[in-house]
Amino acid sequence: MVIPFIVFSLIGLSLFYLQNLALFPYIHLRLLSLLVFYISLRPSFSLAFSLALFLGLLQDSYALSPLGLHISGALALVAAGRFCRRRFLINSAGSQILASLGALAVQEAGVRLIMLLVGYRHFLLGTLTGMRGLEILFTALLAPLMFSLLRAVEHGLKRRGWRLAGTAGSH
Repeated sequence: MVIPFIVFSLIGLSLFYLQNLALFPYIHLRLLSLLVFYISLRPSFSLAFSLALFLGLLQDSYALSPLGLHISGALALVAAGRFCRRRFLINSAGSQILASLGALAVQEAGVRLIMLLVGYRHFLLGTLTGMRGLEILFTALLAPLMFSLLRAVEHGLKRRGWRLAGTAGSH
């Protein structure tokens, strides 16, 4: 599990920097959420859980939100991915978009619930609700592209002799 964790952590760090330093002022996408959701669809629960903790902590340390907010959102994605993995075939682009849309909606609902419990009542139905909905929609539309890029990374590593033990099997 160490090699897949390192590889996907490096991909996550790259996406984090792309998302927060290059795209953020103009384009709001949840690329790390798609990465966590993709990994949670794979066979290894421990890889998905550890990657969600790592990337959630990375986002929590960067944001000005309460500590644990992004970690709990990432863990909600893992739960949604494990649910989808057992119940749906996610082979086609349409099913990837729908599954990602559902998982991102679960993540958003979990984050909003935590913010409500912490005391940010205005966050529940604030002015950004429509914008966050569009962010979720456009991110879900990118799911087939992101999934195919991550599959290409897995395939390239397997061709070079690196066996990603936690990611065997294909969807």
